[in-house]
Amino acid sequence: MNESWDDCFNHSSPDTCFASQKALIDMLSAPLSSIIIVGNLVIIAGIVGNRRLHSPANYYLLSLLLSDLWTGLILPSFPRMSLKSGFSFQVCFFFHTFPNFIFLAFLSNLLVVHYDRYVCIIHPFHYGVSWIHNCVPVVILTAWALPLIFASLPLVGWNSWSPGTTLCYFKFVFPPAYIYLETYGLLIPSILAITAMTARVLHVARGQMETIKKMHRVVQSDATSLERQLDFKYAKCIIGFFFIFLVCWVPYIVFIHVSFFVRNIGTRTHIILSCLGTSSAAVIPFVLVINNREYFDLWRKVFQRVGRCCAKDEDLN
Repeated sequence: MNESWDDCFNHSSPDTCFASQKALIDMLSAPLSSIIIVGNLVIIAGIVGNRRLHSPANYYLLSLLLSDLWTGLILPSFPRMSLKSGFSFQVCFFFHTFPNFIFLAFLSNLLVVHYDRYVCIIHPFHYGVSWIHNCVPVVILTAWALPLIFASLPLVGWNSWSPGTTLCYFKFVFPPAYIYLETYGLLIPSILAITAMTARVLHVARGQMETIKKMHRVVQSDATSLERQLDFKYAKCIIGFFFIFLVCWVPYIVFIHVSFFVRNIGTRTHIILSCLGTSSAAVIPFVLVINNREYFDLWRKVFQRVGRCCAKDEDLN
């Protein structure tokens, strides 16, 4: 088995090198993958089990959570894509294109969720008649179909695989033009669009908050308590915005640029960046719902029932 990128941890033998790489991937990806999977399952169950949450906005969120769940399941595949292996043509292409499809679907669904919230807040009177509100199945299907089409392009001929190729490697599956198009035509523009929509929503929320404070001053002379509460909530939103961009998106942007455009990077560095970059982006759905208690009402009721049952058993004893 051949190693990739560098001298494979101080010129060890290929078998020892590959075993060390797999051990590092498992050590990093296993806990991160477990957190992503469990977190998504908890929120998905909270949405499905609460009829009050069955709305177009939450259907989009549910689709996002499903794509994020798949991202958690295949998280170890992302760093392994940088390793050379002896997979056959069919297995090699599936091993590379399926994770690419899942992450593109995750990004597509994330864009849909942000656009739905953007329209709801920026154009509240038109939201009820907008296509994003009334065409939920079509939008969700499109959010999955377009990434599938783009991720399948290497399978239909857009690749660097030659007839005599005996090794499976991501550079043989994804040609440079495909990588550039995906990075600067899909990934970076989508991230910038999500960031711009979030910034616009925060700007509008700031204006609405100032209007509420002015109206409250007219009715009540002492409005310092309300103003402090509103300022505190807005400050939390700003902190959340910078947290998502700096902690969730910046590591991923660094990862994709280092992975594809920096030569002679160490295998260990690439594996660490891959695991942290992908998982940091995958926690964004958790940040979006963490302040909404409705998504956790189901589990709160379950724990309350369990607590009451345990209390009854103790009384009987």
